Amino acid sequence: SGINAEWTLRPGTLNNLSLMVTFVERFGHVFDKYDDLLTGEVSCDAAAKLYKELRPPGIRLAQVQAGLEALYGDGMGDALEKQDFEEGLLELDRRYFLLQDLMWEFKVLARPDGLVTEDDAKLLFTATHEQSFSASKYEGWLKSRTIRGSGVSFAEIDVLLCNKPTSDEIIAELPSLPKEHTQVDLIQRSATTMITDRTRSHDKKKKLEKLGYLKKLQDLKAKRSENLKQRKSIDNKFKKSEDLKKLEEHERKRQEEEDERKRIAEEKKRAEEREKLEELQKAAAEKQRLKDLQDQEDSAKLQDAQEENERKAKEEAELENQRDEEEKRRKEEEDRLRAEKEADEKRKQKEAESEAAAAAALQADILAQEQRALEADKTKQNLLTSQMEEEMAQRDLMAAEEALEAAKAADDQSKIAEAQRLKKEADERSRTSKMIKRLTQAIQSRDVNELETTISDAKKKKINGVETYVAEAEDLVNLLYAGMQLENACRDRSIEDIETAIQKINDAGYEKVLAKEMNEAELLLKKLKRLEFLKRQVMELKQQTIAELKSYSKPPPVVKFVMTATFLILGHNAKDIKQWNQMVVLMGKTGKESLKRRVQSFEPDNISWDVAEACQEILVGMDTGSVADVSAGAAVFYIWCDGMVEERLSLPIVIPKE
Repeated sequence: SGINAEWTLRPGTLNNLSLMVTFVERFGHVFDKYDDLLTGEVSCDAAAKLYKELRPPGIRLAQVQAGLEALYGDGMGDALEKQDFEEGLLELDRRYFLLQDLMWEFKVLARPDGLVTEDDAKLLFTATHEQSFSASKYEGWLKSRTIRGSGVSFAEIDVLLCNKPTSDEIIAELPSLPKEHTQVDLIQRSATTMITDRTRSHDKKKKLEKLGYLKKLQDLKAKRSENLKQRKSIDNKFKKSEDLKKLEEHERKRQEEEDERKRIAEEKKRAEEREKLEELQKAAAEKQRLKDLQDQEDSAKLQDAQEENERKAKEEAELENQRDEEEKRRKEEEDRLRAEKEADEKRKQKEAESEAAAAAALQADILAQEQRALEADKTKQNLLTSQMEEEMAQRDLMAAEEALEAAKAADDQSKIAEAQRLKKEADERSRTSKMIKRLTQAIQSRDVNELETTISDAKKKKINGVETYVAEAEDLVNLLYAGMQLENACRDRSIEDIETAIQKINDAGYEKVLAKEMNEAELLLKKLKRLEFLKRQVMELKQQTIAELKSYSKPPPVVKFVMTATFLILGHNAKDIKQWNQMVVLMGKTGKESLKRRVQSFEPDNISWDVAEACQEILVGMDTGSVADVSAGAAVFYIWCDGMVEERLSLPIVIPKE
């Protein structure tokens, strides 16, 4: 308390920084306040908070880090050591007051959108760094910008403006020397360069005049000087009253805190005195009671009384332990019953879903069988009809041939022409009936190759009267191909192929004929999508989440149980994952052996029935919410394990080989 009141540095000047020595000596304990681990250093974040307490509202974290890097070197701005406390605060104060001036100058140059051009930004760099301005460093900053030529915000350049050019950067601006030159050569070269500074400055001045920068720079310096005078005048006018108010306010707060500490200390002291007095009174009363007891009874009775007290205390302790054990057993029994109830409800729900699916499949199968029976009857009827038509056509053909022979024998041209016409018509009917018979037999066989061959022959021979049968055969070919496509997609367990095949069947109107196959495919698709969802949940885990699981030295029981079930499902023996450090090694593997890659390529039919039942016992009594309360990463693996176990137990005990 009272730190800010004691710190006499004034905004707008660095001349009072020598007073920091007294500040550090008197308030070095402020550093210890932020040094929680007593390591002799504070982090960059803590240093920013410390400075904000000393100089409200403080400066940005990036400025604090840059200040520490200026103190220790590039890449070393992550902590401030206590021995450098004074020097670090001086550097941060330099930046704090420089930022006040720079912000005002930036607003003078800013456009209505609050940004400045790259040329105005260069003007700020030149005005701030003056002779130490590094053109190459400025060009490097320009190249690093995402969009060249866009407006520049103050936050984009404030750190660079406050950074002092280092000796390495100054040397880097000098013309390069051959490698064989010594340090003396470099010094001589630097001296020569300094001699020519005046000439270069003259050339630079001409160049600036040509570009219009010099006038802007002079205007900026004039505005800065005028603003500084105004600020000094205002500071001188109100400094005494403001400082007095601040001192009075800080003194009041310090006095209040001091009074509060005294009050708390006095109350604590009185409480301790009361406790001591009560203890002394209790001790005196007990002593007096024992003395009276000794006076009234002999030592044996006193010993009996003490033993009785001890016995009662022991009995009370045993009763308390029994109550705790009973309460523990009751909770365990409630958890077990709740888990069994949830498992039973889940099993009943699954059985109901299975029964509903089986009923739907049976109904679909009955409808499909009825449809196929109707088609078979129709095909059979068509076959009989085609055979009768073929026999009639053969008889007509034979009669036409006999009539033709008789007409030729009688040499009657009109009868010959009529007989030839009848023969041609009979021959056409014979060809038509034969093709109808072939098409009907092909439809009855349901053989794709035979159907396609017969359809091709009918189209090539251009036989009239078979168009309806050709269309029926083509529709059957499309139906068979759709069924084979669906069967292949289910065998390959491809979600995309199954969805495509189902869509084609629906578009073609075959869903009733292939009702059984469609029902089985939709059930398989639902399972595959659920498995894909479970895998995706694991694949979307961030490496940071897995690292959190690995970071446990002694994991919570829930986390260990879930990860044990995970590695059992993936095929590890129980003895190989008995210890947590063994599982940490497995979680740390990369490439094809990484945990996420193994989960992605895993299928539930790779789990043995015994392992599935063992994992079900391990996970009993858990749910997603309770696991997530302990670890979000473990909750994702719990969902995957539960889904894999449930899927495997829904399959046959022994899965047949394909």
